[in-house]
Amino acid sequence: MEDGTTIAAARETILEPAREIPVARRTQVLVVGAGAGGYPAAIRAARHGAEVLLIERHPVVGGTGPMSFVTEFLSCENISGILREVQQRLAAHDAAPAEFLPEYFNLAYDPEMLKLVILDMLVESGVDLLLNTQVVDVIMDGDAVKGVIIENKSGRQAILADVIVDASGDADVASRAGAAMHPREAPQPMMMLCRMGGIDWQRLQAHAHANPDDFSKLWGVPPNVLDGAQFVHVTGWKSLVLQGKEEGALPGTFGHHISVFGATPANLRNGIGYLYAVQVLNRDPTDAADLTGAEIEGRRRARDFLPFVKRIPGMEQAFLIDMAPQIGVRDSRRIVGDYTLTRDDIFAETRFDDEIALKVYRGPDLKGWVRHKPDGSEGGKGHDPADLPLSVVVLGLPYRCLLPAGIENLIVSGKTVSFDNEAHQRIRLMPECMAMGEAAGAAAALAARDGLPPRRIDPAAVRALLAEGGLNLERAKVRLSEVRQTLASRGINVVMP
Repeated sequence: MEDGTTIAAARETILEPAREIPVARRTQVLVVGAGAGGYPAAIRAARHGAEVLLIERHPVVGGTGPMSFVTEFLSCENISGILREVQQRLAAHDAAPAEFLPEYFNLAYDPEMLKLVILDMLVESGVDLLLNTQVVDVIMDGDAVKGVIIENKSGRQAILADVIVDASGDADVASRAGAAMHPREAPQPMMMLCRMGGIDWQRLQAHAHANPDDFSKLWGVPPNVLDGAQFVHVTGWKSLVLQGKEEGALPGTFGHHISVFGATPANLRNGIGYLYAVQVLNRDPTDAADLTGAEIEGRRRARDFLPFVKRIPGMEQAFLIDMAPQIGVRDSRRIVGDYTLTRDDIFAETRFDDEIALKVYRGPDLKGWVRHKPDGSEGGKGHDPADLPLSVVVLGLPYRCLLPAGIENLIVSGKTVSFDNEAHQRIRLMPECMAMGEAAGAAAALAARDGLPPRRIDPAAVRALLAEGGLNLERAKVRLSEVRQTLASRGINVVMP
C-alpha cells in the first residue's frame, strides 16, 4: 500500500506511518475517568481553583453506580465531604434517604439520578467534560507523564496537562506510562446485576421475618423492617439456592445466597429493586476478549436466571426492567506506589502522617479471608461474615499509595492504588474511592498552582484542603461505638477493643 498502512506479514503486525497528532487541549489538571475515583478529583481540583478537564469513555458520569448498578454506597461509616454532599443532593430528588447516619452502613440511591447529581456538581464547579473519549496512549518526557493521546468522534488527538489523575478503574494511564504493578492473584468474581420491577417488598420481607435462619443477620431483615435508610437490602434464601443447585435449575456457578439491593424509599413504594446473584469467574478486565466474554456470559446467565427468581416470595410478579449496561468489575491492576498498604496496617490501625482518607473496616481478622471468593462460593458456612467474629477498626490511607513509583506528574485514584491483595479486598468500595479522588484532586490543584510534581507537595497542605472541604480526617469523630452497637444489635459477634 502506498503512503498508508502497510502489512508486515511475517510478524503479523501492522506498520502505521508516522503522523502529526493535533494538540486539542492544554489544561492544568486532567482527570481520566468519571467514576467514584474520578468525579470527586475533578470537582475538588476545580473548586480549589485549577483548570480541569475530565475525560470519560462512557456517555454518562458516575462509574459503576449507573453503569454496573452498584446501587448502594457500601460502608459509609465515615460519610463526609463530597459523599455527604451527594447524599443530600440525591435526597432532594427523592433518590436517597433524607437522613443517613454512619452506623446505617449502606446508602441506597437511584443510579439514574446519580448521573444527574454528579453532572450538576461537575458543571457547577467549572469542570470541562469530554465524554465518549478513550485514552489510548501517554505522552512521556523521561519518567514524567506530560499528557495523553485520545480517540473519539473527532479522531486522534493529544491533551497536555500539568498533572494527570488516573481514575480509569484499570490504571490505564499508569500502565501505559510503564508503572510497576502488583502481581495479580485469583480475581474476585465479576457481577451482572438486573433492575427488576413488580417486587412486593412487603411480602418479600414478611417471608424473611418468618424464616430468619434462611437470611443474613448482617444485611437488613430479619428481624428489622426495610426503611430505605438503615435497612436497604435483603440477603438470603439459602435453602432456595440449595434447592436450585440440587435440581440443576441455577445456571453456572452460584454462591450460597441471593441479594435484592437498592431499597430506597421511592423503590419501596414503586416495587423496584436490583437483583444480585449472577457471578462470572476468572476474567481479566484488561483483556478486551476476556472482558467481552464476561459481558456475554453475564447477560445470558442473567436471562436464564430470571425464571428462577419467581420462586422468591414477593417476586412472583417481578419482571426485568434492564440489565446493567456494564458488568461489575472488582479486581484490576494495582500500581506499586511509594507505599503499599497491607492487611496488617489495617488491623494494627496504623497511623500515617500523610493520611488523606479514613475508612471503617468491619470484617474478620483472618489472613487469607476475602469477602467475594474467587471460586464463586460466596456466603458459605465458615465464610459468611455474619457467622464470624468481626473486628471494627479505623484505617488510614496514605497519600503515598496514590503515587506510582518512579513516575512523575501522575496521581492514581480508586481501586487501583497501591494495596497488597488482602488490603485491596477490604478497601475498594465507592466511599473510599471517592475520598481518594478528593485527595487526588486537592493534591493536583496544589501541584499545578505551585509548579511542583505531586510527589513534592506537602501532604499537610492536602489534608488541610480536604478538611476545609468537609472530609473527615479525625479518628475521634468516627462513630465507632455506634457502629459496634448496631452490629451487636443484629446478633453479630463483635470483637471489642
